[in-house]
Formats: sequence, C-alpha cells, structure tokens
Amino acid sequence: MHSVILSFVLALLSFTTVWAQTDTTIGITAPGNFGTDVDGLAAALCIDLRTQKEKANAIYNWVTHNIAYDVKGMWQLDGSDDDKVAQALRQKRALCRGYAELYVALCRSAGLEAVTIGGYAKDLIFDNGDAMYIPRHEWCAVKIDGRWELADPTWGAGYMHQANSKLRMLLNKLLMQKKLKAKNLKFKFRYDPQYFMQDPEVFRLRHLPEDPLWQLTDTLMPLTIFEAGDSAVRRFNEISQPVKASPRLDEISKLSETERNLEMADRAYAHNERYHLAMAMKNTILADSLLRQLSKDTAGKRALPMLKDATANMKTSVEYIKKQKKAFPEEYSRLSRKNRAKGMEAKQYIRRIKTDDKRLLAECRKHDRGANNKYTRSHKKLADIQKRGRGLNPNGIDKVKTGKVQKRAGAPELEVINDSVEARNARLDAMLQDIRLKEASTEIAIAESKVLLDSLAGSLGVEDSMLVQEAVARLSMHDSYDDEVKQWSRLFEQQKYQVTDTLMKYYFASFDTVALRYEELQKQYVAALNVHKANVRSLEQYKKLNAGNVELTTRYAATIEHYKSTIDSAARCITFYGNYLRGNRKLFAALSKQGKRQLKIVDHMEKAEKSRQTLEDRTIARKRHTDMKENERQLHNAEGAIRKMQRVAEHAKKK
Repeated sequence: MHSVILSFVLALLSFTTVWAQTDTTIGITAPGNFGTDVDGLAAALCIDLRTQKEKANAIYNWVTHNIAYDVKGMWQLDGSDDDKVAQALRQKRALCRGYAELYVALCRSAGLEAVTIGGYAKDLIFDNGDAMYIPRHEWCAVKIDGRWELADPTWGAGYMHQANSKLRMLLNKLLMQKKLKAKNLKFKFRYDPQYFMQDPEVFRLRHLPEDPLWQLTDTLMPLTIFEAGDSAVRRFNEISQPVKASPRLDEISKLSETERNLEMADRAYAHNERYHLAMAMKNTILADSLLRQLSKDTAGKRALPMLKDATANMKTSVEYIKKQKKAFPEEYSRLSRKNRAKGMEAKQYIRRIKTDDKRLLAECRKHDRGANNKYTRSHKKLADIQKRGRGLNPNGIDKVKTGKVQKRAGAPELEVINDSVEARNARLDAMLQDIRLKEASTEIAIAESKVLLDSLAGSLGVEDSMLVQEAVARLSMHDSYDDEVKQWSRLFEQQKYQVTDTLMKYYFASFDTVALRYEELQKQYVAALNVHKANVRSLEQYKKLNAGNVELTTRYAATIEHYKSTIDSAARCITFYGNYLRGNRKLFAALSKQGKRQLKIVDHMEKAEKSRQTLEDRTIARKRHTDMKENERQLHNAEGAIRKMQRVAEHAKKK
C-alpha cells in the first residue's frame, strides 16, 4: 500500500525534476473516458507514436493524470480477485496494485513487455533502521529497446493532503504561500515525471523489490542497507552499476503471476527472513498445482497421495501464516514505542530552543533597559554640558569688575592664582590626552563591534533559514528520525549553539565594554570641564585683583575658546554615545523580534509534532488492524482448504 503519499512532503517538497528521457506532455491529452476498453485506450495513446519509449511514456503520463489514489479504499481489506484494471478504469481511482496492473495491461496491449513488481517502500512511519516485514507497495518494470526500466505511476500521480487544515495554514504562513483549505484526507493530482525510467540506484533509495533480481543492478543490495537509510544506500551504490538487460528477467517476465510468485518465493524469503508470507504463498501455490493435477486425474489412481501432499503443503503454508501473525504484535509495539520516543525527543529539543530563545529575550530586555537608562542620563548630561557653553564670551573679562584694592604684579595672591591656573592647565592637558586615547580605543572597540555585528547578522540569517527548513520538514510530517529533519536540526544546532550564541555573548560583552568606556569618558569630560571652569573663575579673580595685566585679556580669551572646544568635544562624544545607544536599542529590538519569530516557528513545529505523533499512532493502529485482518483471512482460507481436502481424502478412502 502506498502509505508514503499520506505525507505533506510530496505536496510541498517533492522533486519535480524533468528527466532528460521523459516527455512530460506526451499522452496526457488523450481522451480519459474509454470505459474498461484497455485495447482501445492503448491504441488511442500510442497510435501516432513510433518508439517503445514514447509509448511507455505516454501510458505513464495518461495513468498519472487520469487515475486518482483511492483514499477510501486505503485501509479497507481487499482480498477479492476483482479485475483491478477494469476497476481502475471504471472508477478512475485505484490503490498501488491497481495503478501497477493498469500500467502493465496498457503496455502489453501496446506491444510492450511489462510486469508488476511487489516490494518495500519507505512510507510515513518509516525511520532509518526500521525493519521491513512484508512488502506493501507495487510498481512496474517495462522493457524499452531491450532494457528493463522502472516506473511507479502511483507515486507519479500525486499526493495526499491531511485533514488538519491548521497545519497546512501554518505551513503556508511560514512559506508565505496562499492559504489552502483541506477539510478531509484527499488526493491531489501532482504529476511527477521522475518515477518514469528513474535510475535503478536512485529508485532504490525509496523502493526495494521483494525479488532482489528486479533491483536492476549488478550487485544486489541487502534489505538491511535499504533499512539503514539514504546514506547507506548511496555508499552501497558506489560498488554497483545498473544492469537493465537480463535474459533471466526476460524469462521471468514471460511467466504468469502465479509462476513468478513461485519462482521468486525462495529468493524473497532469503532476502527477508521476516517475510514468512513468501513461503506461505509458495506452499499454497504448490498445493493448488497438485489439486489442479488431481482434477485431471480421471482415474483417481494418485488421488490420495496427491491430496496428502497438497494437505501437507497447506499445513506448511498455515505455519508460515501463523509465523507472520506472531511477528505483528512485536512489530507494531516497537513502532508505537519508537513513536513515543520520537515525540519525547522532539519535545525536549523544542523545549531547549524555547528556553534559549526566552533567555535571549530576557537578555535583550535587560540590555534594552540598561541602554534606555544610559541614554536618559547621557541626554541629561548633554543638556548640562551644552548649558555650560551658554554665555561663554572670549571678551567676557572686560565685564569683570575690578576690586577697590589692586595688587601689584608679583603679589603672592596673584602668584597663587597664576600657579593654580598653570597647574590646572598641565593637569587638563594630561586629562584631554587620556580622553583622546580612550576615544581612539573606543572607536577601535566600536569598529570591532561592527565586525562582530555583521558576523552575528549573517549567522542569524543562516540560523533562521535552517530553522525554517526544519519547520517545513516537520510541518510536512517528518520527524526527528528522518533525514529531512535530522540534517536541518543538526545544522541549526551547530549554527545556533556553536556560532550564533557565541557571537551573541561576545556582542553583548562588547556593548557593555563600549558603554562602560563612554560612561568613563563622560565622567572625564565633566572633570575636564570643571577644570576649565575653575581656570575661568581664577582668571576673573585675577582681573579683580589686578586689572593692569595687558596679557590677561588674551589669556582669558584662549581659556574660553579651549573651554568651548572641550564642551564641543564632550557634546560630540555624548551625542555619538546616544546614537550608539539608540542604534543598539534597535538592535536589541531586532534580536527580540528574531527570538519571538523563532518561538513562533518552534510553536508551529510543536503543533506539527503533536499532529504527526497522533497521525503516526493512527496509521500504526490502522496498519496493524489491516494486517491482522488480512492474516486472519489468509489463515481462514488456508485452514478451510485443509478441511475440504481432508473431507475429500476421507471420502476417497471410503470408496
């Protein structure tokens, strides 16, 4: 059964590569309504086509465009021998077996050799390392120009979208796509040409035939490699080559379905010793063959021995059916346990991301509050400093009133004032030099911070992209064990915890360092301005005591200009600091937005994981129910056949 089409991934992430050997238009315009007339449909599809490839391609295109997947029949037990080809043509829907048999019937009607192939397919609940028990999917092989090619019209036809429209809306929102509505589980046509004439080594990434000969490679891949996952398959492919021409396969393809099943039973069982039904099928076929021979033995000379042998075969078949039944509980219990483990692992993973993002938000709020407080204080300091410059006049010394008692030049009082001014000027020079050095080092720190910020921005972009890709995979019903999720979660964790978080810590530390240096610079500027102010007051005091110093006016003007220059430098420094704080507040807001966005994304992932876990639990339960019912049907039929043969044998003995 083609369970893989249950997932969103074929809807949103399926490869639609147009293979060089595939014409994606040929055959799709042929009339869709031919009733159940296989020959008429095949003739209409291939009437103007010359090559075998064109015919096989046209048939593939028609089937994938006109036959829908049978959603309602997906979980219904179908043990009937109804004509799946006629049924598919009449109802315009089918399961994988119907797709395969219809494709083969049309190919044969068009003069092409083709066979159905049963096998294993990686579906919604498959994870790397999972054991495959019984084949549940069917596809085709068609012979084109002497070479066998693979085709899977089921997977080429479309996909199923889920009933949970909320997840679809979340996914569309995440991908910024138009919202779609999905009320129930429905099939949607989406033609995929890659499953026609696909390279056998690519094909076996997702498909593996029960009969290993149909892998179409020179080295047959064990089932364990297939179960291990894509990486293991690709490594194995390095030691093999496609082989599409095979006389043995040519012979097998000419056998009837029953003969093919009998011929490949031992290979299928050796390929997978968990597939007990292969041997049950073999023994049932052998018993049926004996019964057919018995019906032709009109004399009845060999009736009892043949009945005995047929009964033995059926009893052996029953034993294998029971073996298969015995394996089901453990198989599905393991799947259920694994599903719970996946859910717990995803929950812990998502919780870690949420915790880290909440920590980031808290750190951003803390630094934003700090930056806001610093900005408020620095803005006030800027106003105070600018206020100092008001009224400063280089000629202001002329307005100073002289004292009634004048001191002569060289008086001790004047010398003390002069010495104080000189001492302050020396100290002021040292202070301003230290300020310039700190400003230079602060500029270097800011430049380094910008480089750090550029790296952080780049890392955040990469991290965000990876998380979105992981979210898309999870919203597409992939889980923590799937390669589609594992690759992105691994890359996301590496980027987030080894790169982004480190850069974030460095940037916060860099901001704190720069802010601390600016705070110190503000204090130093205020101290320097206070020295300037003291010098101005000292020179004005000098004027009061001695108005006759002709150099005092020039000296006072120079001091005022120096004072104003320092005020301007302090104002520029504080203004730049304010801009730096405002810029970082915007950055912290952006980081907060990034953190909130990640929280929303992981919320989507969390909802998707809950839905996936529920869907997988239901799928496991349905599969278990279907397999058990089918097993009971097989067992009932086999045991019934044994009882009939025993009654016939007893009747024959009485005669």
